[in-house]
Amino acid sequence: MSRYAAFISYSHSDNVAARRLHRALEGFRVPRALTNTASPFGPVPRRLPPVFRDRDELPASGDLGTELRAALANSRFQVVLCSPAAARSRWVNEEILAFKRVHGEHRTLAVILSGEPYGGDLECFPPALRFKLGPEGDLGTEPAEPIAADLRPGKDGRRLAVLKLVAGIAGVPLDALARRDAARRQRRLLAIAVISLTIAVVTIGLAIYAEGQRRIAERQRRLADRSLEFLVGTFAVANPATENPRTITALTILQRASRGAATGLNDEPAVSARLLGATGEIYANLGLAREAQHDLRLALRRLPRGTERAGVWLRLARLAYERNDPAAMARAIDSARASYGPSEPDARHRDAEVVYEQGRAAVLAGRYEQAAKLLGEAARQFAVLNGDNRAEIGRALINQATALIQLRRNDEADEIYAAAVAITAKKFGWNHLLTANAIRNQALSDLEAGRLGIADRRIDQALAIYDRVLDPDHPFKAAALILKGRILIGAREPEPALEALYRARAMFARMYGPNNSSVADADFYAAEAEGVAGRPDAALARAARVKTIYDRQYGPDDPDQAELLALRSRILLAANRAEQASRACDAAVALRMRLNPYDPGAGSRRDCAPLHAARPLSSS
Repeated sequence: MSRYAAFISYSHSDNVAARRLHRALEGFRVPRALTNTASPFGPVPRRLPPVFRDRDELPASGDLGTELRAALANSRFQVVLCSPAAARSRWVNEEILAFKRVHGEHRTLAVILSGEPYGGDLECFPPALRFKLGPEGDLGTEPAEPIAADLRPGKDGRRLAVLKLVAGIAGVPLDALARRDAARRQRRLLAIAVISLTIAVVTIGLAIYAEGQRRIAERQRRLADRSLEFLVGTFAVANPATENPRTITALTILQRASRGAATGLNDEPAVSARLLGATGEIYANLGLAREAQHDLRLALRRLPRGTERAGVWLRLARLAYERNDPAAMARAIDSARASYGPSEPDARHRDAEVVYEQGRAAVLAGRYEQAAKLLGEAARQFAVLNGDNRAEIGRALINQATALIQLRRNDEADEIYAAAVAITAKKFGWNHLLTANAIRNQALSDLEAGRLGIADRRIDQALAIYDRVLDPDHPFKAAALILKGRILIGAREPEPALEALYRARAMFARMYGPNNSSVADADFYAAEAEGVAGRPDAALARAARVKTIYDRQYGPDDPDQAELLALRSRILLAANRAEQASRACDAAVALRMRLNPYDPGAGSRRDCAPLHAARPLSSS
């Protein structure tokens, strides 16, 4: 088997052309359809064997040298680069003679670079190429008629010339090689076109994206500039003649920010909406519900559809929850759900928040089984979101445990409360609002389980945190004071209980007005405390005020109305008015059964019989 596919013979004045042809032959890949097909030289390879090219000037002696003769003998073909210089070159002629003596007349291939075959002074074929060898191996007189590829302008061209050489060297038909190569070139051109088109599309897309980002950056810069101007104006003293800097409070600054966001940024609705959302959130955190609702609703007027708008609706839902307004809460949740689509940014986080608020709305409506499921699902959704969502998980668990308490599933509630406290304390520390909320709800669980001493210690711990981190009037603190009163009622300490309940009532009245259901809740437990203290008339008077508010807020068919009837029954029994107590008890049971006939905890009229023999509320 030949070591070399070909031996290139050329005049050194044609060195550049020889180097190019050398690279073309060694770099040529035979089309896959022809690879491994039969040829006179065996299976056709993917690439040709190495091609020999002499790179040095030949010695001045008259002999080619052992190395060149060995290379000629080990080459399958000889490729002669033909030009007038090559025709005059003694060494090119000697290489042709040496190759023919070893391999015969038909393995020498010619490539015309310049000149003219048989053209006199422009002759490009060396003599050994024009004539065949004689019987003794010397140059004869019989014309050889060599086969030549033509690289001159207007002739074969470089690609066809290379194909002719490869076809001869590899032993494959030229037409088959040319067809396969043309098909390959078409595929390559198509691939290049596709890649070019892809690059063009990507380039255009990047240009569009860059322009979009530039506009976004410009919009954000303008937003930041306007926000900074707004903040500078907010903190500036408007009138030194009328405003003393030492008397300006944080609430003063907040009120100024609220007014400025509402009236001073009409040309920038996005800035105005975001700032109003922020002031509304701050008002809500301070327990200023009316101001919060005002700013949040102004923000909604300026916000387009999206997750930010949904966030404002969910904040309004939380305000409705805090003032015990289930209808308003349901409307706000529905509006939040309708404000964004599943593909919008932060949609999954908003989904979890919607489920959370639906769970709390179910608590407010007394659907505790549904509430526990929804709140557990909300905790699971928050847990799989990216980022640190421990605060949201803790809130969902706290509310889930509260629903379980209402279902008398105290052991489950205790475990969930403990998990919520651990999560919130680890993230925020012990002096944080969420940690206090978790502890407050643990105290509720302890109360329901009859662990009054533990409940009292925990509610005091929660109240101490609230005193440090909250405004004096805040719904969380008021709710904790109601729970403190309930614990003291359970411990049969009515006077301290009434003190805590009066404080809670006053807070709710200042925040929501005197006819709010939260005020009625404080009066509900104050009526129970009056009954324990042995003052049934005062207790019944308070219960009557509660009924007036419940009738206005809830109507006659509501779980809280049933609880109020049961409370009246206990007060009347303590006042030795057994017949009235029995009627109130029957009415309570009937309402419970009407509201939820499938709840085994709703009771029956027979359950009122033991009430007459029960221990009176009075401690005397």
